[in-house]
Amino acid sequence: MTNCNSIYIHIPFCLSKCKYCDFFSVPCKAVNKNVIPEEYVDSILCELDFYVEYYQIKKVQTIYIGGGTPSLLTEKQFQKILNHIQNKNLLDDSYEFTIEVNPDDITESFVNFLEYSIINRISCGIQSMSQPVLDFCGRRAGVLENKKALELLQKGWSKTLSLDLISALPYEKESDFLQNLLYITSFNPHHISMYSLTIEEETKLGQELEQGVFQYDFDKADEMWLKGKSVLEKQGYKQYEVSNFCKENYECKHNLTYWTHKNYIGIGAGAAGSIYSRDGSGIRISNKNNIEEYINFWRDKTNIAGKIQFPFETISNVEKIDVETSKFEFFMMGLRKNSGITSFEYENIFSQAIPESVKLLFAKWEKQKKAECIKKMDFTIYRLTSYGLLFLNQFLQELMDLEEL
Repeated sequence: MTNCNSIYIHIPFCLSKCKYCDFFSVPCKAVNKNVIPEEYVDSILCELDFYVEYYQIKKVQTIYIGGGTPSLLTEKQFQKILNHIQNKNLLDDSYEFTIEVNPDDITESFVNFLEYSIINRISCGIQSMSQPVLDFCGRRAGVLENKKALELLQKGWSKTLSLDLISALPYEKESDFLQNLLYITSFNPHHISMYSLTIEEETKLGQELEQGVFQYDFDKADEMWLKGKSVLEKQGYKQYEVSNFCKENYECKHNLTYWTHKNYIGIGAGAAGSIYSRDGSGIRISNKNNIEEYINFWRDKTNIAGKIQFPFETISNVEKIDVETSKFEFFMMGLRKNSGITSFEYENIFSQAIPESVKLLFAKWEKQKKAECIKKMDFTIYRLTSYGLLFLNQFLQELMDLEEL
């Protein structure tokens, strides 16, 4: 049996593609009122069955349905997925089950459906409350749709609510962003992800920047994010990770799986999962970005382990993670958290002490007020300060340059 904490399910379908998005998704149109093919839903359930059997998974702490746009699933398709998970009795007593939703898909009936389902956390992608910004970025939901969604969620959703925002989108005025941030917090969400815009070359936004369609000041963008951070903290949200803020005890359990180097399974075309061995090494299974091949592979397949050759090289890429790479990823992901990492966690995963070279690097950064080394009775906490987190990439580069991790 593999101790697998989390399952991620990818729904790679959208009605339109946002200019900044670099996640795998494909634009689609409704066929017989279904935007998402029924065959795809059947396939993800088939893949889920396989992994549950193959790794002898008994319980998981988190399930996260992301995309793409999972809220394009019909209620019937949702119920099919939820019934399947319930029938397998997969959820731990203190589980977290998240669904990503687009504001444009939020209706009173949909919120009511989710309210009485086993889903207990909604992540709603607001992104901005400025209409010119939303229009330029190709967002399907405008300001009115965002407001309506927030009002419906406030009225009909009693469980955990997380909102996604992106700071410093093109043409966003700082004053508008900060004012709209206050408006967002007036709905009292439990969790807010505030991302600093990353412009990837392969996205439409990256191409337009390269073509000179718009100008972008990265320094001013950083300043806007920092001012937004200050607003959130004054409103009672604590930063617990580089881009994530929450009320007390509302950290995202699913993302903590990634940040704490634990096992997780990726289900669906474009999804990825990581499974680690006792020595800290592991494998990363990344399903290819091909929906047709994915459906064809799982069609009429049995879910009994051993009947299908694993790993599935026809639809997946499999990366072997050696111990040294795993150690770097432990620091790379763990140091994103405000709480940092501990010597106990490192020793428990890799069966050895943190190398002296790493300790010296932390000591150097501690002198610069960018890190803290907090000694407890049986272990030491290593973390970057709030100021130091701004230089995380620099720290990771210096970490890479060390001879031993």
